[in-house]
Amino acid sequence: NRLMNEIILELYKQNYAISNLAPFSESFYRRYGYENAIYEKMYELNPAYLRLFKPIKEGKIVREKWKESNLKEAVIRLYQDKLNQNNQRNTVDREEWWWDRLDTYYPGRFICVYFDKNNQPAGYMFYCIRDRDFRVEELYYKTPQAAKALLSIIASHSSSDLKYYVKMPESSLLGEFFPEQEELKVQILPYMMTRIINVEQVLEALHLTNSGKINMEITDDEIVAENNGTWEIDQINKETKVRKNEKDPDYSGSLTNWTKVLLGHLTLKQAVRLGFIKEHHPVDNDFIKGEVSFYDYF
Repeated sequence: NRLMNEIILELYKQNYAISNLAPFSESFYRRYGYENAIYEKMYELNPAYLRLFKPIKEGKIVREKWKESNLKEAVIRLYQDKLNQNNQRNTVDREEWWWDRLDTYYPGRFICVYFDKNNQPAGYMFYCIRDRDFRVEELYYKTPQAAKALLSIIASHSSSDLKYYVKMPESSLLGEFFPEQEELKVQILPYMMTRIINVEQVLEALHLTNSGKINMEITDDEIVAENNGTWEIDQINKETKVRKNEKDPDYSGSLTNWTKVLLGHLTLKQAVRLGFIKEHHPVDNDFIKGEVSFYDYF
């Protein structure tokens, strides 16, 4: 208990906005202000459906072991392109040392990169085969052709003796590429929990769907007292201003419940309907949050 309090206060002093962790117990970490905010979508593929994806006729696919790979530059470029779209939230900005330690942390993985007809990288995939499971642990594509090309690589390993799993971000629409979907098994699974360390920083990083103001009250942060109180978010055009005030709030909720809205997948209206957030004065507004593409584990 002392250690968790000390860590969170130290993060606040060092000006961190959020903290993510992989929980051994959700209820345990919720005591310290953490809440489920990062989910993954897990596809279990029917081998019969994979046979619908034929070898590509345009572009090329290069496959190598990561530690022997000359493909790192292409993978890093694709990953960084995604970050630069400015629609990501809580997606890890991987530094060079992170890429270098991938093979140590995830030994035995293969990397595939699809290059389009102009020889430009358009998609990549990390996968491994263990204990008769074919597991895709990271897949990203810029174009439909890249998605189908990577699915064709999975199909080239098609066997009734294997089970096939593809881990994707929660917002993934990969299943739409399958002409037959009835026996696709799709699960949304909680992955990482997030703790808002500095409410003001998080609110300043978000935008509202409409110009205007929202007054939101945050309660129950028993570690970082500065986060409690009523915060006014005022958006004029695309500029967001955040400050504390003494006004009656439009909405009230605990820090963990606001995390579901600010960094999780609930809209403000959904959180009100579910009873996580209390509505005092209805406001026709919500938060624009972007997508989470979280493949990392630490």
